[in-house]
Amino acid sequence: MKKWFLVFVVGLGLRTAHLFSSENNLTTIKPTGFARARYTVDTTAGAKDGFTIAQARLGLKGDISKDVAFSFSFEGTNADTINNKAVCDAYIDIKSIPYFSARVGQFKYKFSLENVTPDQELELITKSAVANNLINPTRDIGAEVSKNFLIKSVKADYSVAVINGSGSNQADENDYKSIVVRAIFTPLKDFHIGGSVYDGKTGAEAVAKDRTGLEAKYEFDKLLCKAEYIFGKDDTIKKEGYYATVGYTVKPSVMALARYDVWDSSLKTGGEKNRRWTLGLNYFLDKNVLFRNNYERKMETPSIKNDLIMSELQVKF
Repeated sequence: MKKWFLVFVVGLGLRTAHLFSSENNLTTIKPTGFARARYTVDTTAGAKDGFTIAQARLGLKGDISKDVAFSFSFEGTNADTINNKAVCDAYIDIKSIPYFSARVGQFKYKFSLENVTPDQELELITKSAVANNLINPTRDIGAEVSKNFLIKSVKADYSVAVINGSGSNQADENDYKSIVVRAIFTPLKDFHIGGSVYDGKTGAEAVAKDRTGLEAKYEFDKLLCKAEYIFGKDDTIKKEGYYATVGYTVKPSVMALARYDVWDSSLKTGGEKNRRWTLGLNYFLDKNVLFRNNYERKMETPSIKNDLIMSELQVKF
């Protein structure tokens, strides 16, 4: 049923786009999407190697007028969850409000560099452990305002969102709303630094959920450097992690990458932190087709066999 509904929505959108393109120059609607097919070799004892569809997203986006835009998309994954084939984005952007832009609906809230980067634009196949654990879910329902401005010669970007705090496709579970704030400063053309704060409560019992993140990114010519630190507190449990990524464009179609990330799921217990090296080699067949290859080595004491080798083909439009 969902498949036929999705076909209907896309077909209707394409038909609408054709009508508007000939009758209203202000309105533009276009289909968007991407898919990621992956093969994983897992060296863990008893693990099975195999193919998966890591992500498949299809949607529509466009401008209703010069002041109003929208985005709507479905996503399916191999994840065994109730929302593995569900609405991904469903929001409206309003650009005509004085002093700022507004977004209302279900969207990816702005916390952390890795989270705000579109999935199809990520350099490595998997996100850092700290992002996967502390920024989950990545989308929510609510409203957000944002603004770009200059402080003397420094470009600044800020956003403030008020969201349910229950995740995508979910009703609010308590009477509290979560607040997400992000501020980014670009003192140099190729360098930005900033931070994010998440203040909320989760679940029917309204358990405290707090996050604080710092980020930096430098991208110049063929070199890419980025790093993040995120601290989280769920009720009384404190958690933290960080990563640093370096990439170099060997030639226009080839990029080599290395990332080191650390994740501590409980600062209080003082147990061993999860450490991981990820090496990547990306090959761009063209601007819309990317072949990623990653090798992940997890660092434990004593060492065990649990490394991953992944190859992934991504197509986007």
